[in-house]
Amino acid sequence: MQRSKKIVIIFPPLTMPTSPPLGAAMLKGFVERESPEWHVKLLDLNTWMFDRLISAIGSGSMQLDINAFPEGVSAIFGLVNAAKVFRGHDDRQFYGRPDLYDQHAELFLRFTDYYTQQLGALCEAHQKRPDVPPIVQLMLDQVLAEKPDAVGISMIFSEQLPVGALLGKLLRKKYGLRVVFGGSCFADTAESFIKWYPESADVIVAGEGEEALKTLLEDWNLPERVPGAVYFKNGEVAKVPKAFSKDIDFYGAPDFGDVNLGGYFSPQPVVPLLLSRGCYWRRCTFCVHYRSAGLTYRMHSMDFTIEMLKGFVAKGIRNFAFIDEMISPPHFRRLAEAIVDAGLDISYYALTKPTREFTPAILSVMARSGCKYLLWGMESGCQRVLDLIDKGTVVEDVSRLLKDTHAAGIANHVFMICGFPTETEEEYAETLKFLDDHKDYIYAVHRGPFQLEPESPIMEHPDRFGITRTWIIKDTSTGGRWSYEMSRGMSPARVREVFVESLPFLRPFNPFARYLANFRDHALLIYGRPGIKLRPEARPFPKIQFGPGPNSGCTSAFSVLPAEGNSDQGTEIIDDCKSGVLGVSGPEGQSTAVVSAGLTAQQIADFFANDPQCGGRYLITGN
Repeated sequence: MQRSKKIVIIFPPLTMPTSPPLGAAMLKGFVERESPEWHVKLLDLNTWMFDRLISAIGSGSMQLDINAFPEGVSAIFGLVNAAKVFRGHDDRQFYGRPDLYDQHAELFLRFTDYYTQQLGALCEAHQKRPDVPPIVQLMLDQVLAEKPDAVGISMIFSEQLPVGALLGKLLRKKYGLRVVFGGSCFADTAESFIKWYPESADVIVAGEGEEALKTLLEDWNLPERVPGAVYFKNGEVAKVPKAFSKDIDFYGAPDFGDVNLGGYFSPQPVVPLLLSRGCYWRRCTFCVHYRSAGLTYRMHSMDFTIEMLKGFVAKGIRNFAFIDEMISPPHFRRLAEAIVDAGLDISYYALTKPTREFTPAILSVMARSGCKYLLWGMESGCQRVLDLIDKGTVVEDVSRLLKDTHAAGIANHVFMICGFPTETEEEYAETLKFLDDHKDYIYAVHRGPFQLEPESPIMEHPDRFGITRTWIIKDTSTGGRWSYEMSRGMSPARVREVFVESLPFLRPFNPFARYLANFRDHALLIYGRPGIKLRPEARPFPKIQFGPGPNSGCTSAFSVLPAEGNSDQGTEIIDDCKSGVLGVSGPEGQSTAVVSAGLTAQQIADFFANDPQCGGRYLITGN
């Protein structure tokens, strides 16, 4: 059957380009199967933008900002070389030279952070202007060349929003196309976004996209039939209740057929997959992610999962990122056993929670099934804080589990939050002490200061968490950035200072390269490479003292003394415990308050932009 209509689904820039966008591929697979008259074209403008920028810089037709890249010409050659290495043109530099990998990774992260900000600011500035920036017109030309009947814009990260908003507005107003927005970042923010950018979309889907898009394509004039739709009706925002299918096998497998899997910035393709939707725990008090699935937890059947993996392996794809919110121990055991029984030779990483149910026997079969590393939601090494988070974990169990996982041959990465409400400096020091005691078993700490999220249980019950006042410090398209006052524990300002003081200790955990953990897909390839020699004994850990040292210049419950021969200078990349990173660079200098961090007071002020959410400048790694 010949398809008579076409919708182009755009994945806008800029975000980390190491693997393809999953959401758009899931929509393509479902809609083309269920709506035979519609052809779905996936257009990854993110990798297109990276190619365009790096090519222009390499050819000399575009100059790097000397303030952001003071290396000058060497930064140009370094960036072009980094792109080649990350795309598999020099395995020796990628796998065999951790020192060179770090150089490439730091420069690539700095480049991504800089142009994310530049492109976002450019698009924001042109929302009220009639002229179209040349780079935006080039993106529009890519879309229009497909001669679409409609356009979908799929976004999951905040840095994509101003770009997507301008593209949507121009496609609607200048070219007369129907435009629908969707993606996980709209789960609780669609109403705020459409009010902020009222001309950007005809409809925003705030829930799951498959059935919603299929229904919308049947009749654009009846958005009230679309589950999770947010749109304007008679000048007011209208919202349709979300719907969540119990049978997610019905959605089918994602279709990446429109993208060149070899064109991403990883030496081998790493494909993201969802094996479930929602979170089986749904109780962490800081979190809002599980709300995007309607407080549900639904898993693909094991038969579906194995057949999907077999399909990718048949196409030569063997590396996967299982990006579920968490995979429970019983489900992980069944999954690992099914992969082994099917004889699938694959490698993967996943996110989960460190609970006692992960026995050595389960970890052993997980390792045999191809699990190379796990990202554990550790959050804290203080039991009182864990209980306040309602994490459902016990510090002693986490300790045993990290050792057992390491013994099974699976690398441990952990998430950590600094300054959870009511946390004291002494309690944060407990977390650092836990990390110090277990550094032989931990290969990365994904870290960040606490952020107050709208719609989270903390926001809904602030008094339970010692919060006496909350306020918006900056309006945004997603509902604003929030600050708060505390009746006890560290203030937000002190949290930022303490966090920066601890950075020299938190940075060196990876035994291959300092920046590897910022490239999750690369970490999978490194850990899975036969013959790779990881050298945890060579990590340049500084000495950490617990309790104020008499000569440390530090008044907190710990002090960090830089490792000998380690200047600890250069760009700082901060994980935010939700896959995000923030790049910080600036002139050399020190201040008494944070002497061990090697940052000036002005750098810290710029870093956090007077905002406990780090100014919102997040550059997302992974998916």
